[in-house]
Amino acid sequence: MGHAGPTKEFLTEDELKTKNALLDKLQYKLLPSIQDQIGPLVASLGLRSNSSQNFELTCSLLSTLDDTWWQTMLCIESAAIDIPLTGTHDHHLRRCKNFRCNQMLHKITEVLSIHLFPLVMGSILFMRASKVSTNYSETTECQVQQTDLLRESATCSVLTRKTIEWLQGSDFSIIQDQWQDKQYSLDPLLTSLTRLTHPALTGRRKNMSALRKHVVKLAKLAIPLIKLARTFSNKLSKTTTTKLPFTLNTELNSETLTTLHEHTESIERCFYRLVRALVGSFEANVLVNGQTSLGNPVHCISQILESTLVILALHLIPLPTTNINHQSPGNDYKAWFTAWHVSWHRAINNFLTTLHFEGQQAQQPLAPA
Repeated sequence: MGHAGPTKEFLTEDELKTKNALLDKLQYKLLPSIQDQIGPLVASLGLRSNSSQNFELTCSLLSTLDDTWWQTMLCIESAAIDIPLTGTHDHHLRRCKNFRCNQMLHKITEVLSIHLFPLVMGSILFMRASKVSTNYSETTECQVQQTDLLRESATCSVLTRKTIEWLQGSDFSIIQDQWQDKQYSLDPLLTSLTRLTHPALTGRRKNMSALRKHVVKLAKLAIPLIKLARTFSNKLSKTTTTKLPFTLNTELNSETLTTLHEHTESIERCFYRLVRALVGSFEANVLVNGQTSLGNPVHCISQILESTLVILALHLIPLPTTNINHQSPGNDYKAWFTAWHVSWHRAINNFLTTLHFEGQQAQQPLAPA
């Protein structure tokens, strides 16, 4: 999502002060106000076990939420407008740099338009239906609507809290959330590869062609690639059980931050291309689009991860440690990334060697499917 208006080459000190004040208003007033009104709204609709309907209160809360909705949207758009797009020289803008404003604009718009607006509209429809029919609460339609409202209110509350945390947090925390979210998106790919390599699938064909055997072997070698990518994501994200021994340099510009943020989505796309090509090749009994359909995504993933490692090596900062062995935290995480790098190259080489050298033999005249 882009900025809501024109941009400037630089911000004056007064403009920067104004934008920081707008971000403070979002963090300390508007978003907490939304957060505080969601629970009472649900209770006023009688959706909680210990609550009863109070539609007069519902109307008052909806009116307040509507006003807060518009104030919040105006506030984030005003904060994001005119932000310099030159992402290579904006590190000094801190909270007002292009990367952060883009992310905040996207996140707050998601909360307001995709979750809060449906919650408000759903509450209005529920209130109207309840007033029209005295036995509405006993209908299936009402039960479905109640479930939807409870789910939407919970989602809205969680995302609003997360947005407040983003405003309070660092650039690194935004990137961590992205890597954390995307690592789980690879799970369906592991499921697809496991099915492809399972004997119950391959064993149905007694005379399975050399090409299909080759594809199954490649699928087995692709599984470690996905697992290693998830391990890498886990190391960078907040899913680790102990506090990370490092943080990210706060002086990074928007271009570098955006690169780190987008890398995980690029990795996901490449893995989907790889798995789709493996499954398609097995089903068609021929390498779809030749070896390039399998080799290119793997090369792409490797290049992205290599680039990420370079950025991290240059910009990660070790945090103070209470390690009783007095081991440097910098040495600790660098040693981990080095070990991971060795494992990654081994897995990549195994896959590509099998693809290129064994693939030549497997693509000889095919046995009947």
